[in-house]
This record gives sequence, structure tokens and C-alpha cells, in this order.
Amino acid sequence: MTTELTRAQLLGLRQRAQLLTGDRLTVAGTAERLLAMQGQDLPGALWSLGLRSGWTINEVRASFDRGELVRCWPLRGTLHVVPARDLGWLQLLTADRARASMRKRHQDLGIDAASESAARHSLHTEMDARGENRRLTRAELFAAWERDGIATGGQRGAHLLWLLSLDATLVYGPFAGAEQQLVLGAEWIASSVTLDQDAAVRELVRRYLRGHGPATLADLQYWCKLPLATLRSAVDELGDSLAGVQFDGARHLVVAEALDEREPPKSAPTLLLPGFDEWVLGYQDRSASVHPDHPDLIVPGGNGMFRATVVHRGRCLGLWSKTTTAKRTRVVATPISGTFSAPTLREAAAQVERYAAFLGVDGTLSVGESLLT
Repeated sequence: MTTELTRAQLLGLRQRAQLLTGDRLTVAGTAERLLAMQGQDLPGALWSLGLRSGWTINEVRASFDRGELVRCWPLRGTLHVVPARDLGWLQLLTADRARASMRKRHQDLGIDAASESAARHSLHTEMDARGENRRLTRAELFAAWERDGIATGGQRGAHLLWLLSLDATLVYGPFAGAEQQLVLGAEWIASSVTLDQDAAVRELVRRYLRGHGPATLADLQYWCKLPLATLRSAVDELGDSLAGVQFDGARHLVVAEALDEREPPKSAPTLLLPGFDEWVLGYQDRSASVHPDHPDLIVPGGNGMFRATVVHRGRCLGLWSKTTTAKRTRVVATPISGTFSAPTLREAAAQVERYAAFLGVDGTLSVGESLLT
């Protein structure tokens, strides 16, 4: 008999899977649990890691400096934070499909095999010229390409960088101040997990469900963009290590061990989550945590932009923004509808203190007017 979950149970299991409640791991362990965390908004990605692990921004950056984490383009054509050791097998699954999806765009930009080869040669020449300091910023890379006659305007440089990332020739690794530097994956990534194609798909399915479940097969397919037939086959092969549960008439999958934990899962009272956080982004169907009237406020345009959310017991009740200086961060929390309750405001204030401590500054909270009257 399939277990029927209430909304509270579903959200509690998801928050525990995502390390928003329960045990805290190291920064690297947090990233390993979620496998790939969208990272195009770098400050937000660092807070996603800090919020879950309890470490400060400097300690999160140190995990990149040690080579434990990298930022690259393994999924959905956008930047993600990934454990360095997992990048190779992830890209084994996704790189060819990603390259094919951009073929027409690259024709329009005048990017062909010859221009990609020239960009690679220029990159290695520039790295060799730097001696032991074999790292560079995006601006320095583009300057080297322009110097060597490789045009970078009109997004051409960004797409060449993306192409060179698909086999981890380039990854974002260590920090120089607040800026992340590009390094050669073959030199920077000390050890990699090696999996064949079938084993890699099984590992992706298992890790996604361990870090996001319960989730539907459609959620998983949205997240990784692999064919549904391929994912179904992996689910079948994983057998009893996965369990099926029901929520709102739909079958969800979860790693079986998550249902065996003794303590019933509970959602965190109130959290300040950054934009692009996996809590909202990690699922195709967001109705469990986002009111059906509110998606356009939280994800304007459908999927292009994800705004920072005030989440109370798993539900997105508001948005927040911040203004940060060297000494202070000022947070404005805005309810989507109505007003925040007094307990929610107290919990939000505690979250501001937590965020400020993550940054190493003082924090203040103010409340904006409701977005919906």
C-alpha cells in the first residue's frame, strides 16, 4: 500500500532532504547531498550553502579554494555548484545534449570547431605564461582571446567559455577576494568519480531524490533534462532502495531510508532563502510550497528569474531583498499577501541575524508593504 502524505509531511521530508532542517554537514557534504545547486547568482549560491551548513561566507569560499567544490555548467545550460569529484560523470550524461541544444545559436555567433580550437589554444598559452599562478578571471580570459584575435562581443565570449567548460577544460574554482577565478579542470580537480553511463544515471537519480525527495519523475526530468525513458529505467534498476508515496493525487519518489528515520520530519519555522535556491527551483511542480496565485511573483516569466523568498513552514509567504555594506546588511522582508504574523516576524529577525553572521556584519530588518492588496 502506497503511503499518502499530507502537505506538511511532504514539505518536512523535502526540507530534511535539502538539509534545511535536521543534521548539518560540512560545506562539501552539503553540496554532495544536493549534487548540483544552481549557481548563476554566486552570492545567493554561497548563502544557500551557508544556510544549510551553518558555516560563514569565508568558510564556504574556503571549500572552493581547497578544490572540494567547483562552479560549472553541468545541467540545464546554466552555472551550478557541484562537488568537484562528481563533475566528470555528470557531464558524461549531459554535455553532448547541451552542445547539440546550442548548435543553431553557435552558428549565429560564428562559433565553429576552428574557433573553439583557437579559444582552447589561446587559453593554454595564457595559462602557461602565468607560470605557477595558473588561474584567471573571466575578464582576463576575454582579454587574452581578444588579443589573439578571438572576438568575445555579442555573447560570443560567454559561449566559448561555456563550450570549454563542457569537458571541464575550465571551471570556476578558487576565490580572489569576492571574485571566483577560472582554472583548468585537469589540474585543479584532484580526484574524480568514474562511472559508466548506466551507473551515472542511477547515481544522478539516487542523489537527486536523496537531496530533494519526495519528488515526481517529472520533477526529476525537469531538473536534469535527461529522457524520461532513461530515468524510468534507472528508477526500476534502483528497486527497493527507492519508495513510492502519494501526494495530491501524484506518485512521488523518495529514497527508502528517508522514510525509515525515527523522528517525524518537520519544516523550519521561518527561513530567508536566496533567489535560485533549490527549495523552489528544484521542482517542476512548485504548488506544494508556492500558492497557485503567486508563481509569477516568485518566478517572473516562468523560469528565468527566481527571487529571494521568506519561507514559513515550507510555504513561500514573502520576498526579501538586502542592501549590504562593509559593516551592515539591511534586509527588507515583504509579505506577498496580508501581513506577517508576530511569530513569523520574530523568526525572520532571527534569520536576519543568522544571515548577517554569515557575512560577518551587523543586520537589521524592516518590513515592506504587502505585494497583493
